[in-house]
Amino acid sequence: MRAIICVFFVLDILWGTSLNQLAHIQVTPTPDHKGVLLELLFSQPLQQVPKISSTQTITLQNISPFAPRFERFSSTILNQLEVHNQNNTLYIVPKSNTLFKVNAKLSQDKRFLRLEFVSLFADLTPAPIATQATQPQATPTKPLPVLNKLPDFEWEYLWKVGVVIVGLLLVLWLLKRKSTQRFLFPKVGLEPSITYVKPLDSTHKLITIEVRNQLYLILLNSHQSLVLDKITLDFPKRSVFAPKRSPC
Repeated sequence: MRAIICVFFVLDILWGTSLNQLAHIQVTPTPDHKGVLLELLFSQPLQQVPKISSTQTITLQNISPFAPRFERFSSTILNQLEVHNQNNTLYIVPKSNTLFKVNAKLSQDKRFLRLEFVSLFADLTPAPIATQATQPQATPTKPLPVLNKLPDFEWEYLWKVGVVIVGLLLVLWLLKRKSTQRFLFPKVGLEPSITYVKPLDSTHKLITIEVRNQLYLILLNSHQSLVLDKITLDFPKRSVFAPKRSPC
């Protein structure tokens, strides 16, 4: 019995020492007050890299429990940032209404982790133009680029969007052409043609309507219509470009 207790005691000690401890946590805005800096200091070197999920949640395993941290922001890229521990796993949950990216930096001893949450399109902002007072007037200056170089993944999305726009414009141009409309939507004689009208009295009329070599004899009044007969015509169907028969 004592041997079993000793084994459990040793396993408990080994399990406790295998968990890394979060020694310090600090949340501050970036120098431009647009992003958020999260600095984490651990008692032991990290044995893994942080994992980020599709919901932008960052996790680190084998971290001992600690007091959770919850921060709200009003003028940064993030609305709130939550750092807590669940089942010996550290969770970093950022929330924002706009797209953002995470820049991670780990120290050489792997004990200090620095996460920077900034705007996804921060690289697209124009470079600041220096004032004339800070530059010598006699020294010619090169024109500054309007935009910085786009990342590779943004170029990939841009050329795909361009291909879709060009394809849509080409389809619209083809649809506007009469020859294309005539090819896509040909007339096959489905439109009805009134071939005969005979007033019977002030409220009743007898008419004939031709549709696809079918002649319908219809009695009309002010309230309803009644199909009296249906006749199949023996002459071939009218051509698409043949003139329509005018009503009698």
